[in-house]
Amino acid sequence: MRTLPAVKENVLRQPLTWSHCWSFFLILAFLAPAIAHAAPQRDKSPFPEGFAIDVKASEDDVVKAVQSVTEDQIIHGTWVYARETTLTDASAEASSSFYGPWQGPGHVFYKVRRGALSPKHFKDSTDIGTITVRYVVQAVSPNRTHIQIDAAFVEDATHKVHASDSTVETSEFAEINTRLLEIQREEQKTAEALKQRELEVQARAASKQRDEEIARLNSAESSLRDLQSRAHQLRHDVEVRVKNPNTELKAAPFQRAAKLQSLVANTEVVVEIITPYWYGIETAQGQRGWLRQDQVEPLP
Repeated sequence: MRTLPAVKENVLRQPLTWSHCWSFFLILAFLAPAIAHAAPQRDKSPFPEGFAIDVKASEDDVVKAVQSVTEDQIIHGTWVYARETTLTDASAEASSSFYGPWQGPGHVFYKVRRGALSPKHFKDSTDIGTITVRYVVQAVSPNRTHIQIDAAFVEDATHKVHASDSTVETSEFAEINTRLLEIQREEQKTAEALKQRELEVQARAASKQRDEEIARLNSAESSLRDLQSRAHQLRHDVEVRVKNPNTELKAAPFQRAAKLQSLVANTEVVVEIITPYWYGIETAQGQRGWLRQDQVEPLP
């Protein structure tokens, strides 16, 4: 009786026959679909890979720059004839038959040039077809915006797609960046002009306020001078001085009234009461009494 190792060795030494091969192929044929199904499938985009970058600018400014470039009628970075290094007659369009409807976020724009003959920088292009440039603009933050630029050339007859070697996308971005810098400079100039006008308005307001304050001060000073003048006039009207020495200050407006005291010449008194012939006066010491009007005279 043969042991297991001996049996194994005997089987390995037997020659490979057609029946063995046929069985092997049947096994492969049975397993192949399962292996193919189990192998991971990588989705391949039907569109050529483009150019993407984040720029330090607001979404509104980038949209303005991109719209300006889509309307310039030029496909930048490519041409048809060697002596003409610019491809014109492109048009801005709202949709693209090649790329189809945009399903993602942000804003999408298209520029199309039909009837281009073997345009430069599109790989292996040898026929007449259509160039389509797609621009996708999406805000990342208030001052940061993402730009995606894709370019493809599709032959009219065969519908074969030719990818750009990235020259078109980068050239389009260079033009967008130039327009963006112009927009930002213009906005800065506008902001500076607004700031200058604001400063001028503030300066005029401050000057007007200063002039008004000066006018009020002048008016107040004039009023004060008027009051001082009026006070002086009133003082002149109510203050008088005694003409003669030993003038008797009477206790009542009568000649025979009692004498309160004698006043020396040039004594200044304040008139408090006026009658047809007498003044009721007060001296600087607070003594009140009566003097005849002919006994006093106005201050000089």
